[in-house]
Amino acid sequence: MRLLMVLSLVPVALFLAWCFAPVRPGGLDAHPRPATGYAEAMERVRALEAADGPDVGPDGRTRAYVHGARTARAVVFLHGLTNCPAQFDSLARLAYARGDNVLVPRLPRHGLSDRMTTVPAGITARELCDLTDRAVDAAAGLGERVTVVGLSVGGTLAAWAAQERGDVDRVVLVAPMLGVSVAPGWKGAVATRLAGVLPNVFVWWDPKLKENVRGPRHVYPRFATRAVAATLEVAALVRKDASAGPPRARSAALFVLEGDAAVDNRAATALVADWRRHGMTALRTTAFPGTLHLSHDLVDPEQVGADPALTYPPILAALDPTPEP
Repeated sequence: MRLLMVLSLVPVALFLAWCFAPVRPGGLDAHPRPATGYAEAMERVRALEAADGPDVGPDGRTRAYVHGARTARAVVFLHGLTNCPAQFDSLARLAYARGDNVLVPRLPRHGLSDRMTTVPAGITARELCDLTDRAVDAAAGLGERVTVVGLSVGGTLAAWAAQERGDVDRVVLVAPMLGVSVAPGWKGAVATRLAGVLPNVFVWWDPKLKENVRGPRHVYPRFATRAVAATLEVAALVRKDASAGPPRARSAALFVLEGDAAVDNRAATALVADWRRHGMTALRTTAFPGTLHLSHDLVDPEQVGADPALTYPPILAALDPTPEP
């Protein structure tokens, strides 16, 4: 009888060991195919635009602001979870006005006209990495140097590009989702594994207002737990590779919001510490105080709690690498 009791606990013990084991995702390596010139780059841009079918809303479409020839720098802006390219449109236009060629791609399964769509439940980590690869490939022909800027999920993908792509010169991470605030530290592995295998759940950004949530109308009012799991898989790969070796990008900037209710800032600072330990000296970290009551979405001017007059100048300045004192 005692033996049977012990044996019955074995599956439970194995399940717990699996939950708490570090996440070591595979199959998320970069597959670079950089454009060799401006004409080829524009072909890549058109291909990204063509992927926006009739179900994609006007605000959700990939957009490019280009000067008709290769520029000294091309900037890729990667938007956040449940948002779309409209999130970065204002900032993208400012970068374009400064002389950069700019690309703002639509992340997979985002930007659809149907804000209550269930499509995001099918998103995968490989899809996210593939989109990032394609955007960087295009940017390689748009500019002599490539800078990737990302917010939240986009920040995770920018970090992946920094770690995996040697043709990325600089990354700017804005409140990157390298962990989630509700499961910080070691709990992140448990959250990643469970969210990836349990049935998807859609979580309202505001459980009271639901589809009438305040803020930009181009944003989905709820997020898929599977989309969060896919992002955390990419984050786990970035953290693993960063602990083992240096990033391929030459410089970086990190922006965090103190007391961010969405992401785990400690995961972001740990990544930066690894990059510094492996020799990245051109790396600057900026923290927006929680007393400013800013939103986790530090970019979209239509977001509740947005303050572009405060957040845009330092983010734009961060496009230009400066060694940290």
